[in-house]
This record gives sequence, structure tokens and C-alpha cells, in this order.
Amino acid sequence: MPISTLGTLAVVLVFLSCIATVAFSVRGVLLRSERWVEAGVQALHATFAAAAFASALLVYAFLVGDTSIQYVAHNGDPAMPVFYKVTAFWGSLDGSLLFWVLLSSLFASLAVAANRHRHRELIPHAVAVLGIITGFFAGLIVFMKNPFEPFLLEVPSKGRGLNPLLQNAYMIVHPPSLYLGYVSMAVPYAFGMAAMITGQVDDAWQRSVRRWVLFSWLFLGVGLVLGGLWAYEELGWGGYWAWDPVENAGLLPWLTCTAFLHSVMVQERRGMLKVWNLVLVIVSFLLTIVGTFLTRSGVVQSVHAFGEDPALAWTFGAFMLVIVVASFGLLVRRLPLLRSRGEMESIVSREFAFLVNNWLFLSAALFVLFATLYPTLREWAGMFVEWAARRWPATFGGIEPPTRVTIGPPFFNHWMRPVGLALLFLTGFGPLVAWRRTTPANLVRQFRMPLVVGSITIAVPAAFGVDSPWGLACFGLCGFTFWTIVQEFVRGVAVRRRNRPQPVWEALLGLFVRARRRYGGYMVHLGVVLMFLGFAGKSYDLERKVTVHPGETVQLGKYEVRHDGLRATTDWQKDMITADLTILRDGEVVAQLHPARWWYFQMPEQPTTEAARYMTIAEDVYAAMQDADMTTGWTRLALFVNPLVNWVWIGFVVMLIGGLVCIGTRREQLTDRVGGGHRG
Repeated sequence: MPISTLGTLAVVLVFLSCIATVAFSVRGVLLRSERWVEAGVQALHATFAAAAFASALLVYAFLVGDTSIQYVAHNGDPAMPVFYKVTAFWGSLDGSLLFWVLLSSLFASLAVAANRHRHRELIPHAVAVLGIITGFFAGLIVFMKNPFEPFLLEVPSKGRGLNPLLQNAYMIVHPPSLYLGYVSMAVPYAFGMAAMITGQVDDAWQRSVRRWVLFSWLFLGVGLVLGGLWAYEELGWGGYWAWDPVENAGLLPWLTCTAFLHSVMVQERRGMLKVWNLVLVIVSFLLTIVGTFLTRSGVVQSVHAFGEDPALAWTFGAFMLVIVVASFGLLVRRLPLLRSRGEMESIVSREFAFLVNNWLFLSAALFVLFATLYPTLREWAGMFVEWAARRWPATFGGIEPPTRVTIGPPFFNHWMRPVGLALLFLTGFGPLVAWRRTTPANLVRQFRMPLVVGSITIAVPAAFGVDSPWGLACFGLCGFTFWTIVQEFVRGVAVRRRNRPQPVWEALLGLFVRARRRYGGYMVHLGVVLMFLGFAGKSYDLERKVTVHPGETVQLGKYEVRHDGLRATTDWQKDMITADLTILRDGEVVAQLHPARWWYFQMPEQPTTEAARYMTIAEDVYAAMQDADMTTGWTRLALFVNPLVNWVWIGFVVMLIGGLVCIGTRREQLTDRVGGGHRG
């Protein structure tokens, strides 16, 4: 049997298994039958087995070069390395939907297996919701985007190959990381819906899904940063974040997940924000669907988008409408059960800081969503006006139809910069204030040194010539927040050493062992501070666009860049033109850079830019070749000095380690056991 036929049967089986999962679970609830509930659980596991089989078939088709399958012919090439053949599985629209189904069924099986004895009443409802979500994507594959669709007539002898922009080491990990983050949010959403359906809206279900939200947050962050690294090295424009619509699509649920991870602590500690936390879970899941919709429907213009598909756009739109109506309808129904046990006692308290933090995160997400969709909304409004003018010329004939506009990075930066700095301030402010209320004396004692350090970190860059108000504010808040984190670690180590004499390193390790969630969170905050330090460097970066010939030298700040010549080479899959550059400082050679342009044989119309960097802890010297003439050696270069940019990547690694520490938190550990008192 051909792989195309076997694969199609496998995805049909996935879809039927999803239907069985939902039907068995609903019947089990209606009849109060454990046997039917168990049948639903087993059908869910069968869904994963069928999805894994279908995915294995598609990967095998790429490995053997089965070009009778359209998806393989369009995205595969027998000459590609094995790891690129595997990544071609999710490299385009049809395969990415199958990858989504694979992850969705896997996470559903794992979540149900881990919680079926802990939350018996919730399981059938959660299984049904997870079955509906997985079934929606399986239905898209069966009826609209089958990756096993064969050629009906002539079969090409060779595949076209993976998009050249995707043939990059970061792109092996970047898309799967985003998918892991997107898909895993279905688990908290399903258990939240199950809690509202059954009326069991206490804190227990949230404690069970907090790790899933943290898992989603962690992998969304990994995907976003690796995507930034890919853009920095592959696109050749000297930056790593351009507020591209698809980049924004990954940022949106990350923002709301971050808000939930803070607000859930208020519910655990004070019994407050129950409705708010459910709203955040619903919105976070909805935004993962919105992100998938933006990437795959073609409603936004992006280098990352899969193309335009109006039918898919309408289908996603209907699914999102169902999510909104069902989720918020249930929430309104359960409002009487979601009353808070506590009240806000003071604005100078940790819970109020977390509440403001949440307002900012949600506001940022909604602003980015609206600004991302605004060009499309204007275009749709223009289409409506044109249609209305033809239908009712007397009423609409004189109205100028709106046209699509472009909203670029300056607009986003203008509005998001103050929000980011406010969140950075709250990152330092939160640990300094107590739960419930903080006394004036304690406030002065806690804020004294962080304010001193913050002032110093403003004065030092200003003395060295940094004159950007935003840059100086960012440096100051980095210093302020950094010292609050240092204070917390110093205090925790001192308490442990006072209780039992031990070396500093042992006391520090003990903090992470005994209070992983608290000190893992501080590590995440430290990573955020280091990333903002890298962002602050953008306030005094340097850029030059130059045209040079071999032997010529151009000045780039304190560096000199000498053009030593061009080289034309060829390998098994592409032609390459490489510029040899020498970087000098004070007359001494510090680096050799080799920016290049590559033309893949299968897709010569899509040349790629390979940037080159001289990296130090203080800055990057970055070079990208934009055009060249081999006969004369004439070369057009984009040259940049990017101060502190590598602290963005260092901060990300620290944040990742902190997130992994938090995931290891024991479930029963609801409050910190180290450091004691009201400041836990």
C-alpha cells in the first residue's frame, strides 16, 4: 500500500478516535458510568497512537524521498541532510497541522494519566474538551490540508527542497518550541473548563495545571528567543525583534501566561483573583489559537506566514467564536462560586503589585493584538466600503475606502517601551513589599539600597555619553531590580547559616532545594534583568550602510572594517558569494568576518543572507552583505555595532534555568519554607 494511502487512513483514524473520545466521555458523564469514562480515556490514548503512526509515516516519506506525495515534493529534497528532512515534517502548513495533532494528543494523554486519580470528577469533562480541540485540527487535515495528498498525474522525479530560510540550525528547534508552547496550553484550558462544568472551582485544579502553564510559558519563551537569534543571524538587518505579525502571535500567549503565573500566587495565598485566573487561562488558550490562525490563514503579511487561505481563515474564525461563547458563558454561570475569600487591604502590598503587573501584561497583549490586526481590519473595512458603494451608491459612493497601512517597529516601540519599563520596575518592587500591607519603616529599609544602586546605574552610563532617557531609565531599573534579587538571596543564605553553620554555596543550594518555586522565580527575574540590559544597549547602537571595493577601509565607531575581497564557491546544494572582512581596533586586527549570500539550486529566487559577527561581552560588530559584483569586487554592506546585545541571550539562558527550577516545585509546596515570615 502506498505511503500516501496509508497515511490518509491514519489521519482519518485520528479524526474518528477524537469523535469516539468525545462521545464516550460525554456518555460516561450522562450515565455516570466508569466504564464509558474509561473508554473515553482509552480512545484518547488511541488518538495519540494513530497520530504518532501518521507522523512517523510522513517523516519516513521525507527520508526515502517519496515525491508521489505533494507535500514531500514541495518541501523535501533527497540531497538535504537528515535533520532537515525531519524538520521538513513541520516546515509547511499541512505538516505543521499534523505535528500540532501529534503534540495535542500526546499532552492530552500525559495530562489525563497524571491526574485521573487526583481529579476523578474532572477527567471525563477534560478528556471531552481535549478530544474536541484535537478533533478540530484533525478535521482540518482530513477535509482541507491532508499532508499525504498524492499527485494524480505526473510525479516529479525530485523534490523542491525546504525553504532556504528554514535551513538553519535555530529553525530546527524554534518552530517545535513554539508548537510545544501553543499546544500545551490546551491542558490548563481543558481542566479549567472541566472545573467550571462540574462546579469544582476551588484551588485544586489550578495547582495541577500550574506546571502546564509554566511549561507552555517556558517553551514559548524558548521559541521566541530562538526566533530572534535566527532573525539576527539570517535576515541580515542587524536586529532580532521587528514586531512581525507572526513574532507577535507567539508573544501574545507568553504575556498572558506570565500574568497567570503571578496572579495564581495571589489566589493560593489570599484566596483572591479566582475569576481573573480563569479569564487568563481562557484568554491564553484563545491566543494560542489566534496565533495559529494568524500564521496559517494569510490575514497578516509576514515572512513567517504559510500563505493565504480564506477557507482556513473562516474555519479558524468559527472555532474561536465557539471558544469565546462557550468559555465565557460557563464563566458567567459559575460567578457565584468564584467569590474571593480575601480583600485587597493596601496598595502597598505584594498582591496589589501582582494585580498591576497583570493589568499591564494583559493590556500589552491586547494592544499588540489590535496593532497587529489593524492593517488587516483597515483592508477589510475598505473592501466593505467598496462593496457598499456598488450596492448603495447614493449612501456610500462619496466615502473614500480605507486602504491597508503598515505599522512598523517605531510605533510598537513607542507604546511598548514604557510598558516594558513599568513591568521591569514591578519585577523589583514585588519582592520588596509584604503580603497584605507594608509598614513605612519596612518600606524605607527595603528600598534604600535598591534605589542607591539604581541611581548609580543611571549615573555611570550617563557619564560615558549615553543620553537616551529611555536607555538611562532602563539601566537604572536594571540596577534597582538586580539589587532586590541580590537582597533576597543574601537574606535567605543568612537565615540558613544562622539556623545551621554551613558554607555559603551549601546554603545557596539549600535555598533552591527547599524553596524551588520562590528562588527559581528570582532566577527568572534575574534573567529578565539581564535581557533588559541587552535591550538598553539598543539606545546607543551604531549603523552604517556602505559600498566598498577590495582594499578599502571604512570607519565604524571605534572599529575599522577593511574589505579584503570576494570569493565565489559552490557546494552540493547552493552557490555562495562571501566577502572577506578584517575588523581592526587601534590599528590591530581583532577579527575576520565572512558575511555571505547563498543561492540554493532548487530555489534561486530566494537568496539567503548569512550575517557575520564579532562577539564580545560588551558588544557585537555585525556585518551583512546586501549585494556584490564579482567582476569589480564592489560590495554593499550593512554594518552595525550592537552594544550589550549578547546579554539578551545570556539572560535568556538564566531565565530558562530558573523556569526549569520552578517546574521541579513539589505540588504540596504552596508557600515558601525558607526566609519565613510575611515575605514568602
